[in-house]
Amino acid sequence: MSLCINPDCSNPSHPQNSQSATCQACGSDLLLQGRYRVMRLLSDKTGFGTVYEAYERDLPKILKVLKRDRSENPKVLDLFQKEAEVLSQLHHPGVPFIDRDGYFTYLPEGSSMPLHCIMMENIDGPNLQQWMQQQGNHPIGERQAFQWLMQLIEILQRVHQHNYFHRDIKPDNVMLRSNGQLVLVDFGAAREMTQTYLAQVGSLGVTTVSSAGYTPPEQEQGQAVPQSDFYATGRTIIYLLTGRSPNDTTLYDPMLNTFNWRAQATQVSSDFADLLDSLIAPRVIDRPKTAQEILERLCQLPLLQQILEADNKPTFAETSLPNDGTQVSGFQMPAAYGQITQPQQGQKTQHRPSKVTQSTSPITGWTWLIASGVTFAVCAVVGIVFWQQQRRQAPPPVVSVSPNPQAPVAPVSPLPVELLQTFPAHQNSINALKLLSDRRRFISASADATIRLWDLSTGAVLQTYEGHNTFVNAIALSPDEKVLYSGGADGAIYQWDLATGQQQAQFTGHTSPVNTLDRTPDGQFLVSGASDGTMKLWDTKNQAHVNTVKEHNGAVNILLVTRDGQRIITGGTDRTIKLWDLASGDLIDSLEDHESYINALAVSPDGRILFSASADATIKRWDLNTGVVLDTLLDHTSYVNVLTLSRDGQTVSSGSADATVRVWDVKTGQLLAIHTGFDMPVDHVIQPSEKQLVTASRENPAIKAWLTDP
Repeated sequence: MSLCINPDCSNPSHPQNSQSATCQACGSDLLLQGRYRVMRLLSDKTGFGTVYEAYERDLPKILKVLKRDRSENPKVLDLFQKEAEVLSQLHHPGVPFIDRDGYFTYLPEGSSMPLHCIMMENIDGPNLQQWMQQQGNHPIGERQAFQWLMQLIEILQRVHQHNYFHRDIKPDNVMLRSNGQLVLVDFGAAREMTQTYLAQVGSLGVTTVSSAGYTPPEQEQGQAVPQSDFYATGRTIIYLLTGRSPNDTTLYDPMLNTFNWRAQATQVSSDFADLLDSLIAPRVIDRPKTAQEILERLCQLPLLQQILEADNKPTFAETSLPNDGTQVSGFQMPAAYGQITQPQQGQKTQHRPSKVTQSTSPITGWTWLIASGVTFAVCAVVGIVFWQQQRRQAPPPVVSVSPNPQAPVAPVSPLPVELLQTFPAHQNSINALKLLSDRRRFISASADATIRLWDLSTGAVLQTYEGHNTFVNAIALSPDEKVLYSGGADGAIYQWDLATGQQQAQFTGHTSPVNTLDRTPDGQFLVSGASDGTMKLWDTKNQAHVNTVKEHNGAVNILLVTRDGQRIITGGTDRTIKLWDLASGDLIDSLEDHESYINALAVSPDGRILFSASADATIKRWDLNTGVVLDTLLDHTSYVNVLTLSRDGQTVSSGSADATVRVWDVKTGQLLAIHTGFDMPVDHVIQPSEKQLVTASRENPAIKAWLTDP
């Protein structure tokens, strides 16, 4: 298909456009600048422009078109043209590439007002805001934060050397290539550091660009300086380390105007935290003066030597793993991110067998720094070498999935749900829900550091469990449901008396956020998974640590113990599912077929079929005995976050960031129902009855009960 970008065109996607040089609806040129053909609309929700995917022959590009009403504003037009000017001068892998003629105007047929356009490189990956949502908003580790900060500062060093500063750094404006490079985007707010401009600061009005929580005080007053970029970069790294936006009430106290983030990022060493605090100092004079100064301070941190000495293993991102044995320096993302092809509703696909055992590479991503020591000179250019190594790497191959012509499925009509009640007591987002066996009570865990026991019918809070110092990420119950276990972002695991709310004991050993918990069927052991990739086994009688294993190259997002109590199944941000022998801790198998993070797992009652849900928007049915993928279910259009088995084990419900819940037949994988109308991403689902669902999101504190058959 070829798309017309004329805002007045009556049929921009005319079916005959693909075979024509001009739009068959309005007569406008379809071949921009004689070589670019627009293929699809990506977004029309941005403030200034409309974003399209375009192609120069077979090379994908991004086309940004300034909205016509905005082009009449000289300041807005100047910002738009400034982005093209800046990018055309910065030839660096950390910024999108644009030709010197990347900015151009386009005159639609019959119009006297040209459209202002920028054609730039298409970055094959998500921005960091999407990346965090995709991997469940789990905080990143200190090593990853260190490496990403070094990349960003090295990019800023290049930008500042060209006499520009960005003015709008935030997670939405930092993208992650498939080979691991961070890319700073959206240079529309960039300013040139001329003497004239710097003289104007403090005297004349300057265009203000503001992003809540990331914009420094001086910029809010219209007086941005180069060090303003350091403030925004520091706030961005803190967002990644805490999983919370800077204006979240757990970090920022508006009454006292204080920003207390360290308590929510206990995995960060004091030296690294001190550096971040210097970046976000309210006064410009208290921040580092140059990017070079920050790079030098990074290289003086003890953390760098710890990274160099750690296990001599590849320093992949905590959320990724190459699937083809490619040696990669730094971070790796699925090559097919954002390229998920969605079939018709209800379609499932038969997939090739997939049973892969993970291999490891002896090459570390920091090999270029290893010698008899790290010299000061190496520190000064460390970021540049890091980028050069990354540019030599190829992204992993894309695994395509073909529809199964032998299994046609009739489309399923969406069924709007009806809101029954809202449970409003929590003060921050919900990280876990657990339904009790009586189906009349449930438990919620929140980022407000509390756990609550609810009466489903009345909405009353029956008990509140307080004692965690930070976000509560995971909960589990003993078989008799008299004991509650909870895991927090500070690595703490607590044991509670469910009835009284009294804290009974603590399990000590994790040094990074605990993301997931489960217990054995007999209740003798508790299993925990953490963001540093470790899984620990605990004796529930005395809270003794029994075993620790680490095979995931990234966070453990989800785990479960099989009903026979013999195996543990884990899913991680490295895109793998691992099967473990519970008694010995030995790795039995490693399954790889997803193209992004594993967010949820469920096993059929007979223990034969495994369901896995992923941020690649798919659900897979596996034969647990053979490790073969039986089906790939493709109906969701965004990250699949949760799987919940029905009471009889005949169906499994999936909740997604596309704000739907879909119900699947466990035995066949057939789509049975689509529930819509939840008005928010669905991160958690419990099913008290056949006609009732309770959902919650990591985006807000609301827990809502719904009638599925109004």
